[in-house]
Amino acid sequence: MEYTTPPSYGSTVVNVGSIATEGKLLIAGAGSSVKHTEIKGDPENDWPEPSSAEYKWVGKTSDGKVVEAHLGGPLGDRIDRVDVMAEVPKFVKQIVAGAAGTKPYIYQVSPRKRLPLRLNANIICSMGPS
Repeated sequence: MEYTTPPSYGSTVVNVGSIATEGKLLIAGAGSSVKHTEIKGDPENDWPEPSSAEYKWVGKTSDGKVVEAHLGGPLGDRIDRVDVMAEVPKFVKQIVAGAAGTKPYIYQVSPRKRLPLRLNANIICSMGPS
């Protein structure tokens, strides 16, 4: 998950990511990044909905081995859009959007892609559908 704090908190980009495989956590932490490479307009709220993205993960396993992974491409159709402030009255939402310069929506997608993992420069497995 990546988000940017409001200007009052320095517009800091915060990223937390993880990779789990075969029922165990491989890596987790802040050594990840995501970049929206294409966006489309959400017709219901005029917010830029991502349609393509590029993800990168870098971390260390519990025994200190470096893991790297990269995945990119179209995200496919949205499966859900969560309005973080759905229960807040509309006028409060407008104040928050004006003060923070953002609208609190989370777009959920479920693309089916393979994720090649590199462990100390060797591919150890490829996650996802073929």
